[in-house]
This record gives sequence, structure tokens and C-alpha cells, in this order.
Amino acid sequence: MDGDGTADERHSGAAGGELPLVGIVVVNWRRREATLACLRALAGLDYPAWRLILVDNGCRDFSADELERLAPASEYARTDRNLGFAGGSNLGMRRALAGAARYVWFLNNDAEPEPRALRESIAVAEGPARPAIVGAKILLKDRPDRIDSVALRLDLRSGRVFLRGHDEVDRGQYDSLGEVDAVTGCAMLVEASACERLGGFDESFFSYLEDADLCLRARAIGLRVAAAPRARVLHDRPAATRGRQSTASLYYATRNHLRLARRHGSGSAPTRWLRPIVVVALNLAYALRSGGSPAAAQRVAAVLRGARDHAKGVTGEGVRKGRDQ
Repeated sequence: MDGDGTADERHSGAAGGELPLVGIVVVNWRRREATLACLRALAGLDYPAWRLILVDNGCRDFSADELERLAPASEYARTDRNLGFAGGSNLGMRRALAGAARYVWFLNNDAEPEPRALRESIAVAEGPARPAIVGAKILLKDRPDRIDSVALRLDLRSGRVFLRGHDEVDRGQYDSLGEVDAVTGCAMLVEASACERLGGFDESFFSYLEDADLCLRARAIGLRVAAAPRARVLHDRPAATRGRQSTASLYYATRNHLRLARRHGSGSAPTRWLRPIVVVALNLAYALRSGGSPAAAQRVAAVLRGARDHAKGVTGEGVRKGRDQ
């Protein structure tokens, strides 16, 4: 955060009104350079009322003293073990709420918000519809004219999850998008009372699809989820995609996809019976078309382990260290 001015000055609006304080939660796991780029982008935000909580999740890439130099008045937290995106984010969320944040902005450490991204997200959250959860428009960092996603579309009968707008050229076609099924955790703004009611992300997911689950749980209790298409955030998709091709990522994606479908899926008894087969088939297809390292047999084995562990009720970290990396 820009260190100029007093805290009261940084938190006051142009017309003298109070801006809602936002706790920005960034979880780092062994990606120091990506996180540094994220912090540099945060320094350029034109919304002044924010406080960063950086979580070193089972690693020691940063320190409290270094963070104070990089982002004054921020808070540093470190865990002894990797709690996953869900657990690390919840730790940061609790710190943000304890600091009287009215909103929590969950931001991937490989994401770089443009200067107006937080202001535009707050504008949607404070607008007439008063959504409890707001997602940004995510753009490809290496091709910022191209969309990564503007929201998630969920087919609760088949269990399929779609990134809305993925790989489309951004021509403003989604700029009037409002209420949606779900948004990604890449840049997700959540109102404080919703954080408290929902308890944050479900840590049994560990990583992957905890964002979709949070949105669906919010909607189930009558809260709204909306997109903020003018809130632009750049995402390092190539690095993220490489991560998703690891056996650990394929394991979590499969296991959690099945968990999401079981928890929130709809339809008749035959549909419920067929849905897990469809979900596993989709994940196998993704594993086989990923290419590169690890070998296809290892990727397929990771998907099948995810399906097996879901059937056995395995949650949380789940994978065997040294085998799924």
C-alpha cells in the first residue's frame, strides 16, 4: 500500500465519505517472483482503503520485515505446512476480518490487477443489487486483449464447469454482465458478513473448485454473486496451465469436481448416477490432451486416484508427498 498520508486520509473518499476498508489476501506457495509482481501491481491501485495480508503457505519466501518494506502497513502470516489455497485464504480472511475489513479481496499471487480493478469491484458490490460476492474480468497477462474468464457457468445436472468467455477476444461483449452462477477465486471480492456466514472456503477442497463451491453455498442461502467486467485483472495463464498439468493438480481437480457435483448437483436418480462418470471422463480427456511432462500414464493415474479417493471420502491434502507433485 502506498505509505503516503495518514490511515484516515487513505481511507476517506473524495467527497469526505468513508470508503469501505478492504483486506486483500494473497497466498504464496513457492512462487516468490510471481508474488512480487502481484505486489507491484497492488501498489498501483487507485482505491486507497486497503490492507494486504500476505500468507506464506508452508514456505519461507518472505518475512514480516521484507513485507513492511514492500507494502507498508500490511500483515504477514506464515504457516508451518501447506494448507492449500482454501486454508491459506481462510487464514488471511480471518486476519482481514479481525482488522475490521468490510470486504475481503481474495487475489491469486499470479494475478496483477489493473489500477481500477478494486474500485470497480467495490462499485458493483455497493451497487443496487448488493451482491455478496463479486468477480473481476480475468485477462491473459501475455495477451491482455484476450479473456481468461469473466465468470463461471455451472451445469448442475451434468456437473460441467465452464469458464465464461475463455480465450475470446475482449470486445466488451461481457461488459453488461451482472448476476452469474459463480466467479473464480483469481480475484474474488466477498463482503465481510458473507465471509462470516459462509465460514470462508471449504478447506476439505484444499485446492481447486473451492471458489465455485463458495459461490454455490452463498446462492443457496439467498446471497447474490455478480461479475464486475470493468474490474480488469491480468493472469499468468501459461504458468497456471503448467501447474494444472501436474499430477497433484489433476488429482485435486478430479476429486473436487466429483465432490462439487455430489454436493450441488441436481436431477433425477439416473442423472445422479451418470454424473460421476461424465466428470471422470472429462478429467481424463483433459489429462490426455495436456501433453508434455509428466507422462500420460501418470496423468491418467492421478485422475483415477482422485476418483478413488472421492469414493473413499478422502478430503483435504490427500495426496502422498513425493508421488503427486
